[in-house]
Amino acid sequence: MAETYLITGGAGNLACQLTFQLATQNRHIVLLDRADRPAELVSEGCEFVRGDLTSPEDIRSALDKYRPTVVIHFASLLSGNSEVDRPLAWRVNMDGTFNLLEESLRHDVKTFFFPSSVAAYGGSLPKTVPDDFPQWPDGLYGVTKMAVERLGHYYHVKHGLDFRCLRLPVVVSRHAPASAASAYASRAFVETASQGRFRFRVRPTTCPSLIYVRDVLRAIVMLLSAPAERLTQRVYSIQSMSPTAHEIAAAVISRWNSADIDFEVDSIVADLIESWPQELDDTASRRDWGWSPQFDLEAMADDLYSELNSEPME
Repeated sequence: MAETYLITGGAGNLACQLTFQLATQNRHIVLLDRADRPAELVSEGCEFVRGDLTSPEDIRSALDKYRPTVVIHFASLLSGNSEVDRPLAWRVNMDGTFNLLEESLRHDVKTFFFPSSVAAYGGSLPKTVPDDFPQWPDGLYGVTKMAVERLGHYYHVKHGLDFRCLRLPVVVSRHAPASAASAYASRAFVETASQGRFRFRVRPTTCPSLIYVRDVLRAIVMLLSAPAERLTQRVYSIQSMSPTAHEIAAAVISRWNSADIDFEVDSIVADLIESWPQELDDTASRRDWGWSPQFDLEAMADDLYSELNSEPME
């Protein structure tokens, strides 16, 4: 009998892409979101259901109906919107997550996956940040990420829920929101492909930890598939690459030779991004469940070039 995977934030791009990774095995995938439909194509056989994470009734109804074995919790209000509407950010990121964890216990969910972020850190950080480095996030989004990491640990220790979490670097994807400061690496490729030009708002030497979305998807599946007895912690960091903005610009120009690329530094944006870690120590991920990235800067640039040149731009 097929296991049921319930994915919150199921209309989002990451959820839609993950369905193709999960569909390679015998799984029934249910996408839950308040949107009318998924943003992208999903794998054959997926079921889409409307539901609002801030509604305890919607959460309970979805788990009552589908009885998932695994919950993948992507739904979240992101950093910029969290600062604009703090009450909504708390209802979505904290109250909604708490209710989902409670219902997961009541419905005997086996595994609960949550993606965290470098935003869960804050303050003065070393170049390489270990898993157990003190977390004092500066933004509300990061506060909620850190808090859910701790909630997951609590639900595992006190209630036996198999909570698994990945702490992610900045994710590079063609779908990265244009307004996000962290999206500069993604937008360099996307805007060059669509407009022939891009202006970096960071310094040429800026080099936070980055990871390509295809590696993120693979890491999620790997962690979900890892035997429970091999896991020594609930929250794992993964690391892929830390190219400078200058190196990213060179990778773009080498593929779009006529591209108009320049730097118009916004010191506020640049200082923010340079406060993020250049590397996350992923020793535990490599040891416990065999993590290693497949995409460095050149492999990522090649893949993005192929993807952006073969598909219609938004």
